[in-house]
Amino acid sequence: MTLLERKRATVYDHVRVSQPLRDLHYQLPAWITIADQPYLAVGDDNGNGAKKIAVLDAKSRLITTRTPTAYKLAKAIRAGQGVITYRVNGGDSFWIGDDALRFDGDALPIGGTSQRLSDTRQRSFNAACMVETLIKARYKPGVYPLAVGFAIPNEEIESRDNDKMGVNPETRTALKTHLNGQTFVVERTDALGVVTNWTLRYEKIIPQAQSIGTLYAWSRTVDGSLEADGIRRVSIVDIGGGDTQLTEVELNPYRMSAERLGAGTISIARELAAKFHRLRLSDAQAQYALETQLLEESGREFPIESEVNAAIQSAGQDLVGRMLKVLQQPSAYVIITGGGVKLQGLRRLIEERAEASGKTAPRNYTIIDPSVADILNATGALLAVVYAAAGKGA
Repeated sequence: MTLLERKRATVYDHVRVSQPLRDLHYQLPAWITIADQPYLAVGDDNGNGAKKIAVLDAKSRLITTRTPTAYKLAKAIRAGQGVITYRVNGGDSFWIGDDALRFDGDALPIGGTSQRLSDTRQRSFNAACMVETLIKARYKPGVYPLAVGFAIPNEEIESRDNDKMGVNPETRTALKTHLNGQTFVVERTDALGVVTNWTLRYEKIIPQAQSIGTLYAWSRTVDGSLEADGIRRVSIVDIGGGDTQLTEVELNPYRMSAERLGAGTISIARELAAKFHRLRLSDAQAQYALETQLLEESGREFPIESEVNAAIQSAGQDLVGRMLKVLQQPSAYVIITGGGVKLQGLRRLIEERAEASGKTAPRNYTIIDPSVADILNATGALLAVVYAAAGKGA
């Protein structure tokens, strides 16, 4: 039996072929109930390179958004089509993501949860991204009480019997101060000038180690049952924008350990930026160029495929080299995930190193499908909220 021949389809199996998250046994609900109060369930992966958010629509279809972590105070558009603009809690008007990058927007801080949430721009950015996700899921403007599975860096998780949040004190304080119980009133003006208002109430926050989201989606059926093909131990290498993380998990009994292996694709992006130093690319712009293989100069867009490949061959060798101890160990099944696996050249390097280590896919390891790799942690964070409300164990 291979991992593609499991007895029951997992959430990952559903997501990679865009199937609704329901089967003969269970249908994942968009709304959950906690202490008799309804909440919209949300998965939020607050990545350094991009914000990923997951919700379910009325038909249990997974709806996700991925927004580059870029922010720009809005300018007045005097003629032509406008830019989607936001104001949060009556503050300044701003643009986010691709629009911000197009106008040389600022990259938001890279770092831990407390550092990032203390930045007012980051909190406003988060709220704007949430609104865009609701719109994509066909929700209407209004008031939304949210129960959020909030994915945080693995090293910020702590196992404490008396700490329900299970995170270190600095992160716990940041979540309680800047997110849990907070209300964000978002005024959104679309490109045609139509204004809508959204009220987001972050009433329940369930923190979770980022990489565990991928494990949830990969190993759980829609009703939360474990379906791991007999695998008892898993090593997850999560290649994110800011960091590459290793999470080691024993499934029964459940145990987790985590460590940072080093920088993520930001190391490759900065190598790429150095090749175009005249353009003075921010980290966010360099990451975006790495993904799109395009840059703009003097109003003209031009391809940079060869430069991207060279940057991957240079900085990517070091990144993959830090994964060697994981690929070479014989005791755990290896899952490689994160936005980094979307880079074809980096995937090839990983496959070459795995083959040299005597590993074959999918028997010894798997690289998560690039089409869903960067949203799987947010998907798992969403699952954690739904399963917790339903009384289903991790």
